[in-house]
Amino acid sequence: MKFCQVCTSLSDIDKATEMARESINHKLAFCCWIRPKHMAMYPWKGELCEESEYEVVFKTNNVNLEQLTALIRGMHPYETPYIASFHGDILHVGYAQWAETIVT
Repeated sequence: MKFCQVCTSLSDIDKATEMARESINHKLAFCCWIRPKHMAMYPWKGELCEESEYEVVFKTNNVNLEQLTALIRGMHPYETPYIASFHGDILHVGYAQWAETIVT
């Protein structure tokens, strides 16, 4: 099964949880990880910013990628959110079959 992981970062755990739940409730993701806080450093509008953020990883199929990205953009509180996708294959047949039942 072809799949992708879509990643974004948020500073608010409640918003991260809400976004993950909505993606699953709308059958756009079959699993989400909310990774522990990490430190992000980046230049923004002429200043060096240091923020504590949670990374959210959405597991989905390639068919739902566009709709999932739209959901993330629509719910994300950041002006310019990081949203990236990484594509691959699920190698365990049983897991792939289970995942397909969730997002199709």
